[in-house]
Amino acid sequence: MKPPRSVENELILGLVSVSDRASRGVYEDQGIPALEAWCRRAITTPIKIHKRLIPDERFDIEKTLRELVDIIGCDLILTTGGTGPARRDVTPEATLAVATREMPGFGEQMRAISGHFVPTAILSRQVGVLRETPDHAALILNLPGQPKAIAETLEGLRDEAGRPVVNGIFAAVPYCIDLIGGPYIETDESVVKAFRPKSARRKSEKEAQPQETAPAAPQPETKPAPTPAAAPQREPVPAEETPREARPEVESVEKKAPAPRPEVKREAPRAPAFAPEDILVTGPRTGGTPELTVVWLHGMGVDNTDFAAFPDEIRQFNGPVCRFVLPNAPMREMSMHPDYPLRAWYDVPGRRIDENEDELGIRETSRRVAALIDEIAAEGVPRSRIVLGGFSQGSAISLFTGLRMKEPIGGVAALSGYLPLAGRLFSEATPAGRRTPIFMAHGDFDSVVPPVIAARSAEVIAQVDSDLIARTYPMDHELCREEMHDLAAFLRSVADRAER
Repeated sequence: MKPPRSVENELILGLVSVSDRASRGVYEDQGIPALEAWCRRAITTPIKIHKRLIPDERFDIEKTLRELVDIIGCDLILTTGGTGPARRDVTPEATLAVATREMPGFGEQMRAISGHFVPTAILSRQVGVLRETPDHAALILNLPGQPKAIAETLEGLRDEAGRPVVNGIFAAVPYCIDLIGGPYIETDESVVKAFRPKSARRKSEKEAQPQETAPAAPQPETKPAPTPAAAPQREPVPAEETPREARPEVESVEKKAPAPRPEVKREAPRAPAFAPEDILVTGPRTGGTPELTVVWLHGMGVDNTDFAAFPDEIRQFNGPVCRFVLPNAPMREMSMHPDYPLRAWYDVPGRRIDENEDELGIRETSRRVAALIDEIAAEGVPRSRIVLGGFSQGSAISLFTGLRMKEPIGGVAALSGYLPLAGRLFSEATPAGRRTPIFMAHGDFDSVVPPVIAARSAEVIAQVDSDLIARTYPMDHELCREEMHDLAAFLRSVADRAER
């Protein structure tokens, strides 16, 4: 996704403090205030900051980092805490788990700086990584836990005359953000001087126009952002647009007028619900024979890689071995952000998600998802072992489609979503849909899909489907451990029912 910036060239910054005791309120967190104070002092570019205080739980750290990059659209994320050798220190492992590429120089330089003060710097396991999606990329850096060490690591060391002795890591951050397609970050040189090759430097503010009219940061040539024009290539090919390679054979038959051939009479094969390049199939790294096939739909603004690790996470919570089939939503311009095309299953034209709904888009996506399930069943997977599910917008499509299936499936799992076109359900729910087990999970503090809308959806569904399980959790638009435990248990129940 292209991050929706409030002003041109704005840096979207994520600050994450990892601490068991601070997250429980045992003592006041010092990491985020220290990070924010330093960043506001050093960075002169406009900043929008998103803060997260979380416990030393690998699952929570991974989900937070994915949310900040894939949903919020952060360009840079700075974490503090959880980087030592203690067993609860798992920040580096979680960071590497969500990374697409490691940037080892950052960790090496951080340990070099700390080594000037304490010999225990060699015990630090801080890492720097990139997390990249097809449309966006972010730099993630693990920093020390103490405020003084945070400033030293970012700024570096100076002699008595104020000359740099050891460069801080932030000197390289702005150019790194340039190279991955982010905003052009400028700094207060009295705090830290951003280094760029001469060819990558812009004129100073005194020589250039005001920042609001400054040209956009150059995009790296090696990774051009997808454009809306690519989206139509991902749509199903209509039957009348049969590939031309099939036509000459038919024409030659008509000229020679031989006896009719069976292959000429056959209809053109139906286009697949999703193009092969738009499908990601994944399973647990530990292997095993799949007990279920789960068609999982991602949320708005991300892509199918967002849940690539879900099979492993399901297993961690004692769920069944699942083969996940992850389709990609098409790129589209949304009414809410017309200048920022992103992946979405349908448009949201109203001020609220359940207002002035995109009925055409919802129904078209539902048709494609149902066709994908039919294709999986045609491959030999029993429908009782197929589960449809998703997160946010993907959850909404899963509920809409699952309740209208012509033939039953094993179940529907809907996380942080709602039921679109809820008023049509009573007349459109099929007999198969009415007896499909459904698991709905939602956050009590969801800031994207209001809890009241999710609760109304559950009330409507409960009137047509007695196999509904609806749970809420003390969280925002995200996942939590209790929810994952309940989801894994639901999937286990579907697998056990299919076995009987």
